[in-house]
Amino acid sequence: MKVAAMADTEQFARGGHVAINALWVGVHFQDAALMSIIVPAVLLQLTPADHTYALALLSTLVAIATAIVPPFAGALSDRLRRRGSDRPIDDRRVQTAIVLAIDALALLVMAYVSTVFAFGTATIVATVALMSGSVVYQVLVPEIVPRRFWGTAAGYRGAMTLIGTIIGLLLGALLPAREALLASAGGVVVSALLLLFVPASPPFVTTARREGAHIRDRRDLVVTLIARAWIVMGMTLLNTYVLYFFHDVLGVRNASLNTGLVAGAAMFGAVASSVAVGIISDKIDRRLVVFLSGLPMTVAALGFALAPDLRVIFVYAALFGLGYGGVFSVGWALALDSIPELGDVARDLGIWGTLSNLPMLIAPGIGAAIIAAGATVSDGYRWLFACAGACFLLGSLTVLAARKPNAVPE
Repeated sequence: MKVAAMADTEQFARGGHVAINALWVGVHFQDAALMSIIVPAVLLQLTPADHTYALALLSTLVAIATAIVPPFAGALSDRLRRRGSDRPIDDRRVQTAIVLAIDALALLVMAYVSTVFAFGTATIVATVALMSGSVVYQVLVPEIVPRRFWGTAAGYRGAMTLIGTIIGLLLGALLPAREALLASAGGVVVSALLLLFVPASPPFVTTARREGAHIRDRRDLVVTLIARAWIVMGMTLLNTYVLYFFHDVLGVRNASLNTGLVAGAAMFGAVASSVAVGIISDKIDRRLVVFLSGLPMTVAALGFALAPDLRVIFVYAALFGLGYGGVFSVGWALALDSIPELGDVARDLGIWGTLSNLPMLIAPGIGAAIIAAGATVSDGYRWLFACAGACFLLGSLTVLAARKPNAVPE
């Protein structure tokens, strides 16, 4: 039995990371462009006179739904998984496939409906289904992957996520909105089929005793949540206003194109670093890896603030991407280390993701106030980027407050 287990571990180490993380390409294929490109374009067709109001209302409803539903989806998945029966619905792979089927059907409805109400309803269903499926599916990593490979698995997840994001943005920009919805539905279906190559959770997962705080409390999970929230705050400050920075400060004619090119440079840098940093984090303290990964992001944001020169913007973007790949991939692995018990991992990760993303709701308003407070428009953006850099630094430092993985509270 031990020899077989070791063989399974080595086999997983060689090829399992790609199999278990390939689904994230399809997930983020949809997620990248749906609310930023596709939905606004369709609403412009359906309600030309009130498209701004319709988008604001729909975006708010989607944000509320995606914040509320995934933790409950995770809790339901945990409950089904703990039953330990042989029913297919207790398998997280089956649960994910069902939710992705709902998502694909909703995308098809979005592609063909002709009323704002039907389109908005299908959009909410598709987004909630995608988020819920992501919460359920991500739990397969701590259930299937040996703990000593969690950082590597997180690195592969980060790379697949970024690849899916790049593909989604490209197709969302190049295809007509309705055709992009059909492409997204196809990507989701392919993702569901990839579940056939993912191994089942081992039997011990359903029979393990739930020790709760006797194993570990949730202190470190809260620490990683706060750290990620600071990073999300800085990211939102940058992402929301970077296009206007190109237009208002640098005087670039095609601000959309330059924004896309800079984002692309950052993403390619992140793909390059994500897997490598994930592997490194399995060999040294993950807290140190996340901290060091946050420093290039801080330096890049300060570069925007202190020397906003178009000739070096792409250098800042690549530097930012190198750090971003490590922060978001290894940061997630660090959160896995902090989960106190495997029985409620889907619920805890769902809550962790929801709460750590809350700064996305307040950052745009804070950013607008910072820009308006500047003596000039240029000064306002300098302060904005400086504040983003401060957020990245605070997030990086906060990670160090977590205890070393596997430490037991006294």
